[in-house]
Amino acid sequence: MGDSSDYRVAVAVADPVHAPQLTRTAVDIARERNGDVLVLSVLVTERESPFALFTDEVIIREFGGKKQEILDRVVETARDIVPVRGQLLVSHDIVRALSDAVVEFDCDTLIIGWQERARPSEIVFGSNADRIVARVPCDVLVEKIGPADGVDSILVPVAEGPHAEFAVDVARAIALSNDARIHLLRVVNDGTIEAENLIPNMANRIEPVQIWTEIRTGNVTETVVEEASEHDITILGSTRRGILRRQLVGTVPQAVGRRSETTVIITRRAVGIRPRLNRFIRETL
Repeated sequence: MGDSSDYRVAVAVADPVHAPQLTRTAVDIARERNGDVLVLSVLVTERESPFALFTDEVIIREFGGKKQEILDRVVETARDIVPVRGQLLVSHDIVRALSDAVVEFDCDTLIIGWQERARPSEIVFGSNADRIVARVPCDVLVEKIGPADGVDSILVPVAEGPHAEFAVDVARAIALSNDARIHLLRVVNDGTIEAENLIPNMANRIEPVQIWTEIRTGNVTETVVEEASEHDITILGSTRRGILRRQLVGTVPQAVGRRSETTVIITRRAVGIRPRLNRFIRETL
């Protein structure tokens, strides 16, 4: 895979069970944009350890066997669809390794998995995933993998803002690759329909995928969680920005992700400098 692709999707894999589905999401997005996929895995070393005496190449050769096997298997399953390759990284800090990689390899989007565990309430996805959402300088998808074997229908709760638009774009890419249909759902609390052009505008972004639209009144979180059970994937945009990690996602996407038993993808559009511009600046200084 060369450096000429106009759109590159990186996917971070660790768990061999979840790696194929995360990579399928990356492939769907890259395929729709005529892009390519970079599968990343991080070989974590201790900050102070004998590993510091070796180069990354030596560490990968001597200690990266299992992770390299995972990368090779994932790449092999996707290479006939889009250009794809794997890259094993060495670092004591997973977040820094991924942040550096999306800049170095000119990635437009990074996909990571979310494995829910019992954690303090201030942590949304888990410490590493939260830091990635906050720090990585590209678009980010956080995917909680559900039991679906295929994709026939996708739920997209409609909201305003760039994160929601990104959610619609991701839904379109996945739907096109799987011949699925999309349900655009707008939920309002008090019956007052704001941004009345919102659904038509979002629908225009989805063409030519089959869609159906709906507006409901009620509690947003409860309505979306209930409806999510009727679909294979639910895709939501982050609803807040701020310094605190929980504000980067928003309460509704967080709650839906935690409570839904099907696959949920939360999208965060990059804010600030893009990785391609970042690299250009670095190379011209």
